[in-house]
Amino acid sequence: MKRGLAYEEKVADYLLKKGYKILERNYRCPYGEVDIVALKDSELVFVEVKGGATEKVGHPLERFTKTKFERILRSAYHFLEEKGFAEHPFRIDLIVIYRGKIQHFKNVSL
Repeated sequence: MKRGLAYEEKVADYLLKKGYKILERNYRCPYGEVDIVALKDSELVFVEVKGGATEKVGHPLERFTKTKFERILRSAYHFLEEKGFAEHPFRIDLIVIYRGKIQHFKNVSL
């Protein structure tokens, strides 16, 4: 768990340097959890963070499953309604930290 929080912290710093505004961290609702909710220009971005130093439990990309994507999507819709962003454009990004390198996949879908 501590390692996951460290990855999320690195990603939050990365996003801030790229001009994103962090709105929420670890947003939880009945449908699941979103690691980071950010705003970039006029678009809301729901970010899933995956990290790893080894492939003992699989490469971080392999751990981003269809089920996980669907939970994030349902959580995103819940966030939009709950926070008054119902008509706001949004996307889902996956950011992977693997062996110290950050890879940012924008507007992912499964």
